[in-house]
Amino acid sequence: MGSYRIAISSCKLAKKIPSGDPVWPTFNGSFQNLELSAMDLAGVLYDGHAMTTWHKDHWRTTANYLCGQHVGLDFDTCDERSTLPTLADNKFIAKYGGLIYTTMSHTAEAPRARVVFLLDTPIMQAGNYSLVAAALLWLFGTADRQCKDAVRFFYGAPCCQIEYLDNVLPLETVRHLIAQYQETGRQERKRHESGAYNTPADQAEVADALRKIPVWSLEYDEWVQVLMGLHAAFGEDGRRLADDWADGKPGEVEQKWRGFKANGNGAGQVTIATVFGIAKRYGWTKTLH
Repeated sequence: MGSYRIAISSCKLAKKIPSGDPVWPTFNGSFQNLELSAMDLAGVLYDGHAMTTWHKDHWRTTANYLCGQHVGLDFDTCDERSTLPTLADNKFIAKYGGLIYTTMSHTAEAPRARVVFLLDTPIMQAGNYSLVAAALLWLFGTADRQCKDAVRFFYGAPCCQIEYLDNVLPLETVRHLIAQYQETGRQERKRHESGAYNTPADQAEVADALRKIPVWSLEYDEWVQVLMGLHAAFGEDGRRLADDWADGKPGEVEQKWRGFKANGNGAGQVTIATVFGIAKRYGWTKTLH
């Protein structure tokens, strides 16, 4: 039975900590760097302890990152796709997943679960850890796209349901997955630069393309690129399209929109062709008039 470098909070929580709660500083400083077996990890999560990556100085921040040997993916679709049986039946998870457990927000009517992958080798650089998480998010389109921060913590869930798989994700498999993820990104960029959609687009055509893009299947960076493409094509006139599609947190689209330059972004590298390219990946086809 192997052991894994995972930091565990000494706080036992029965519910999530509200935003702005004064307990946050205590919680952020409560993590201890431990070496745990998969069974031990299942036990502390079941008891309500949170987990994150190893870090120094008892303070959870990217600058203090030491190493990570687990990656968590949240499945919050609130339907059959986020149930333990469905996730456990996934071929990749069945082969490489360490454990699956229902999260604090889970209910029978709206299932939510977290898959924990345990790595055979710790990731020593924060940037590389985030890349591993991003590659796994790319592989699983229904997972929460925000779960790639190198020091992101995951709540435990008292008395949760646990599917104990006891598998390990090898570093060699991770490298192969990252290569696929990066190659897909390169191919998408080539398609965007190929000029396949150089003719001016109207908002009706763009709205049709946006309907094909499942907002919660995108990585955060790609989500922002869609907004950039809309801004580049339509300026303020594209704001309604962005708001209708983006499903962001209150004020999130407005904040991003204000940050886009009036004369484009990134030397014009993100255009409406980016939006069409992403939509095409999800089955959209240009209608010929």
